Amino acid sequence: MKLFHYLATASLFLAVSIANSPAAAATAVDPASEATCRHLARDGVDIDNLAYWRNALTACEAYLQAEPSAIDARYFWLASRFNLQQFEPALAGFEELAAQGHAPSMDYLAKASAYGLGRERDFKAALAWLRKARESNDPRSADYLGEMYMLGWGVTQDFVMARSYFELADRLGYIPAKRSLAWMYLDGIGVPVEAERGFGLLSAAAQQGHERATTDITFLYTKGIGTEKNASRAVAMLDDLVRKGSADGMRTLARYYLRDGDKTQRKTALDLLEKAVALGDGNAMRTLADVYVAGRETKRDFAKAESLLDQAIAQDILAAYRSKALLLLKMPDPRYDQAMYWMKEAASRGNARAMADVGAMYEQGKGVPVDESEARIWYGKSAELGDSSGARHFGQSLYMGTGGPRDVENGVKWLEKSAAAGETDAMRVLAYGYENGDGLPKDVVKAFEWFQKAAEAGDTDAFLEVADRSYDGSGTTADAQKSFVWYLKAAENGSAKAQYCVGLLYERGEGTAQDSREAVHWFKAAAENGYIDAFAELGQMYANDANLPRDDGKSIDYLERGAAAGNVTAMVLLGIKYEDGDGVARDYAKAIEWYEAAANKKSADAMYRLGTLYRGADGNQKDFGKALEWLTKAGAHGNAKAQYALGDIYEYGQGVPIDRSKALSWFMMAALKQYPEAMNAVGYYYQNGIGTKEDQTIARNWFQKAADAGSAAGALNLAWYYENGKDQDQAVAFQYYKKSAELNSAGGMFALGRFYDDGLGTAVNRQEAIKWYLRAMDTGYNRAAYRLAYAYDATFSSDNAAENILLAMRQGDRQIADELKAFSPFTRTALKRSLLRRGLYDGPLDDEIDQPLKSALENYAITYGG
Repeated sequence: MKLFHYLATASLFLAVSIANSPAAAATAVDPASEATCRHLARDGVDIDNLAYWRNALTACEAYLQAEPSAIDARYFWLASRFNLQQFEPALAGFEELAAQGHAPSMDYLAKASAYGLGRERDFKAALAWLRKARESNDPRSADYLGEMYMLGWGVTQDFVMARSYFELADRLGYIPAKRSLAWMYLDGIGVPVEAERGFGLLSAAAQQGHERATTDITFLYTKGIGTEKNASRAVAMLDDLVRKGSADGMRTLARYYLRDGDKTQRKTALDLLEKAVALGDGNAMRTLADVYVAGRETKRDFAKAESLLDQAIAQDILAAYRSKALLLLKMPDPRYDQAMYWMKEAASRGNARAMADVGAMYEQGKGVPVDESEARIWYGKSAELGDSSGARHFGQSLYMGTGGPRDVENGVKWLEKSAAAGETDAMRVLAYGYENGDGLPKDVVKAFEWFQKAAEAGDTDAFLEVADRSYDGSGTTADAQKSFVWYLKAAENGSAKAQYCVGLLYERGEGTAQDSREAVHWFKAAAENGYIDAFAELGQMYANDANLPRDDGKSIDYLERGAAAGNVTAMVLLGIKYEDGDGVARDYAKAIEWYEAAANKKSADAMYRLGTLYRGADGNQKDFGKALEWLTKAGAHGNAKAQYALGDIYEYGQGVPIDRSKALSWFMMAALKQYPEAMNAVGYYYQNGIGTKEDQTIARNWFQKAADAGSAAGALNLAWYYENGKDQDQAVAFQYYKKSAELNSAGGMFALGRFYDDGLGTAVNRQEAIKWYLRAMDTGYNRAAYRLAYAYDATFSSDNAAENILLAMRQGDRQIADELKAFSPFTRTALKRSLLRRGLYDGPLDDEIDQPLKSALENYAITYGG
């Protein structure tokens, strides 16, 4: 809501073309003509259309012809001519009447001077006429003086004085003054916002027949401002005005349909505007011009728009000046200088939004050199007049300290005022301020609340902010479903990033049912809108998604399109495909080419992969010099895997002298980046005093960090520490051996089996021991058979015990052959049977440890090694 979007229009200073005076000869008085003239000329102060004033002029001419000496007849006739822009004869006549002390004529002379209608703008002259009219207790002059104080025209801007004059005019019965007061309370100009009071004043004016107040009320009903939202009632009221032939009603209903209507209603809006324009309604001309500029409801036509705006400006329609400026800015070849001229013209006539636009043009350097201090001045003027956009810009200027000293307190005050008026940009500025703690207490909850308010008010940028924070749980509970809803809203409004995120959520089945085809749809939409990360996702989906037919051609195509657009991930993925031969022939040269392209864009991952390839990964020819070069670059960019690899290189001397201190340094860098295996390596170095002084406590701490981060080796080493170190605790050791085993460490599995076998840190459980020994062997642990043989023997599984005795010998544990007395007679007999089947034993099948058995075992060792 902008007060002077409604107040300082042609409703006060209307104008249109010149006509001749009527004949001066007196005729008989026509009571109907007199009544019609009085009604139209008196009540038409807020009427903008030419047809209305032509009718008024006809009636008043008849009245004047009947009573040429009647002051009222002459005044109403002159008023009609003035509002038809016949300024020269109208002003000459008003001056004659003013010389006779006629106060209403003085009001017209004042408005002509204030707005430059038929003469130069002269605020001093305007004030002189208004003060002279006030001597006669003229009500309209009080209302006009209120506006002069409101705008600071010829006087110091003073909202208290403005309000007092509006109240005086209202007490004297001047109905439009109620409307002036209403918008002060609705916009909070010099007073706290009291929307209900503003609505009440407009209702009172409407009940007294003020048509513009009636259309204002319909606007409040559609927005729910000062009253309950009731769009159907607003439409009914406007329909009633339209049926009565009101151009104001036609225009207002058209605006509502254009803003909130369906396709049919938007078409109706165009018809309504055409009808209002045909009646000569200047504001309808301006609105229809805006439609031609936007090009949504009809084909864009700058020429038609400019013609309509020029006609509206000829009627001194305030909003048309600003629309003319916006038209010039939106043309294919923007005319910035002319746009600034017209924007300043609009601002000089009290258009608060135009003042904000002038500020923006100074801030952006459009039509003028960049001048942030001048921008702040204009934003302040706009804000003081109740413009919510001006308040947002002024608040942001104060808050950020652009164009003048930083003033967080007042900046936030204006931002909150703008936000309260529904400006979502202000809401987002406040949200970022609280989120970042920039001049405000850091408060992510309050930040989220502001983002959500903006989103609920329809701000498409805020849709994305709410979605991001709902997903991450920043300032609110993490909620993937809620996040999906907001991402989808933003995606449907054309946000490429949101389209990408919707694709991700469909792909993962987060916040919605998993749907690979929907994911592909949204990734394609994002890619077409220039979000190049989507190409990489499409490339991966066509190669790896289990719910889609594999299509290596499409996969490569999307990755190449992404890479061509500069997407580093796509470049790396292409490198991986050529390195692995995944969907293409293996080609190390092409892999290196793509990795280098990504590395040249500062991809640390690509640098790491180059280094790994040059170390001889996947069979590529080794080049330790290049490996060291690329891994060092990746490590310098913070890549933890590269830092760990460099530790390996210096530990084992790959292309460099062995240097355990350097190795530890690189391992430490990676460990500080939470790389689990590096944490374990640092622990191992401290445990064994490699490259540093031995420190078991530091070692244990690093093993703990590694285990907590999911390192199987870290858990294994931590378990060993608690089993054998200075802080021995078998129960804790058992827990970490178990964790290591569950993380697929063969050594951890064997140790866990041993703890179950021996009852260390837990109860003896031979079946669990056997299970973990077997899993250890399946995972590659080749010394488990020795203990497995004893475990099987203890559980009376003699055949398995016998086979594991032989396996233990193959694994290098030949001493088990000298320990046969420790096994049960059943196992010894089973051992002889096994050797017999192999043709290595020909003695009796008993449980004796005889020479044939010993010889057979010696032959077995010779035959199978061990």
